[in-house]
Amino acid sequence: MESEYKTSSVGYLLAGKIYQLLNNDAEAANIYGTGLRMVSEIQKSRAQSGHGGVRDPLQKLPPEVVELIFGYMPFRQVVQLQRVCTSWKVLIEGSPSLWSSLDFRTCKKESVTPEILQSCISKSRGSIKRVYLSNLTPLCSALCLGIVLGHNLPLDIVDRISVDIQSSSWALDIPFTNTNSDAPRQLNYLYLDQRVGLVFNNWTTLGDDTWSRMSQLTVLRAHAKVFPDIVEILCRGYLRRLNILDCYYDPKESGRCRSIYNISIPTPDSPDFRTLPQLEIFNFGGIAAEPAGKHGGVNGKGVSVYVDHRELDNFLRMLPNLRKFSCIDVHTSSRGPEGHYFERTDFRHNPALEELVIIGTWLERMPTLSSSCKKLTLSHTSCTPRTVIHGGSEMRYDSSFLGEDSTVLLDEYSSIEDLDLSSCEMLIDSKLIATLARCDGSRLTSLNLANCPGLFFSTPIFGAVLMTRIVQSCPFLRKLNVSENSSISKLRYLEYLDISCTGVHNLGVLVLLKGLFLGDSVEKDYLREDSNRALLLDGDPKAYPVVFNRLIANGCHGLSDDMCWWIESIGVRLERKRKREET
Repeated sequence: MESEYKTSSVGYLLAGKIYQLLNNDAEAANIYGTGLRMVSEIQKSRAQSGHGGVRDPLQKLPPEVVELIFGYMPFRQVVQLQRVCTSWKVLIEGSPSLWSSLDFRTCKKESVTPEILQSCISKSRGSIKRVYLSNLTPLCSALCLGIVLGHNLPLDIVDRISVDIQSSSWALDIPFTNTNSDAPRQLNYLYLDQRVGLVFNNWTTLGDDTWSRMSQLTVLRAHAKVFPDIVEILCRGYLRRLNILDCYYDPKESGRCRSIYNISIPTPDSPDFRTLPQLEIFNFGGIAAEPAGKHGGVNGKGVSVYVDHRELDNFLRMLPNLRKFSCIDVHTSSRGPEGHYFERTDFRHNPALEELVIIGTWLERMPTLSSSCKKLTLSHTSCTPRTVIHGGSEMRYDSSFLGEDSTVLLDEYSSIEDLDLSSCEMLIDSKLIATLARCDGSRLTSLNLANCPGLFFSTPIFGAVLMTRIVQSCPFLRKLNVSENSSISKLRYLEYLDISCTGVHNLGVLVLLKGLFLGDSVEKDYLREDSNRALLLDGDPKAYPVVFNRLIANGCHGLSDDMCWWIESIGVRLERKRKREET
């Protein structure tokens, strides 16, 4: 039996069981030990011989499945996969869908030559849907424009793009091969950096062939400097399918970026006024984010887009189905007749608005919101939400200007679910409470109050009153961020809590988790940490009124290791990094 099953464990198991039935446990143990040694050596040799080479997915999977897997990889990686082996190169070159997105943002500037660019476009066989014209040399940018959009840049535009290109080395008619067959027929995404975007400065030279290739465009991302030209193109009836318009600035530049100046956008009462019902997302200013439709970020170099407030309002009036508008690092000018203020931006003309983002933007007046707005972000700005003052039987806004309609909109903030007021220097306790009073407490689930120096959480009396009113005004609050503020008190009904850099100590967290208010109703003995710590820790941890499951306490040096262990013992996930660990 052993000789028959030398390469398997079955023989040793059967022999061992026979010896056990004969009550010979010693011999059975010897058989089992021999089997374990023999089987482990056999499996080890099989493992070494079985993985001698790398398994090629083309030999295990159908080509259609491999093509689908490669389609989820970045464009640069797909290009590099051609170097693996001949079979991979044949598959990639023969799959036009893998070349439908030309993204050169992560490539080295000098690595993309005109020959490589033309080869990539030829392999697409007219299936190009997304084009990212960024991080290319001026010659390659012009070449790609010529093939993708069927437009050759004039010499004056070439000179403006780069001084390195001499007119003697530039040909007006670049010899393209198979231009018509390689041209995209379903282009829906176009990303133009600052230099390539200059083509829109002379958009009247674009022919019918170029506009036909851009007729299916749904996403356009360009530099903020060419925004006036884009608006004029939209007013002329081009790009009717455009759904997302992102106008950012170059993260490498610094200083002012004048944008909407010295242009005239038609007003609603003008015969040239045209609505753009397909445009739903408009992001203006900031650094370009990776996904389309996401608002940009601040680069910290002091870059600002200076706009004419009236013209911006006129453009917003052209977007009846606008769902999201972001305005980042934008400075508006109060141009107009002497002694008159420009009108407050009124988003009631955008009844579908769901998200408004204003970050680092200087505005003289807080815009009027539509009742459909669900997410409001006011960060690093002097603007604060409009609040209402009750005077007997009458209500009025706390801030109004001469000639402005004083009618109070009761449902202006009624649909807000996510309110972000982080780094709002002008926000004070009374302003915050008045803002929350205008919101629907049954809908507001997320509140961000990070780094608000005007809010006082430090003293027991005022801190307790403020936090108590927050809880009372927002009974369904699930996420609250009070990081980079002073100490906090009771917070209930939360799933996520961020108290980073608050300087809170053990007693503050104990009072928080125990469900006590630091107010007049609490005896002074509870404020004595040493004598009451044991009393507060008594009882069943499950009985504590804690429903949030995540506590962020980075930089809270006042929390001891014992306190952190106790917090985790009651089922709260704790994330805490000291300053040394953060750096």
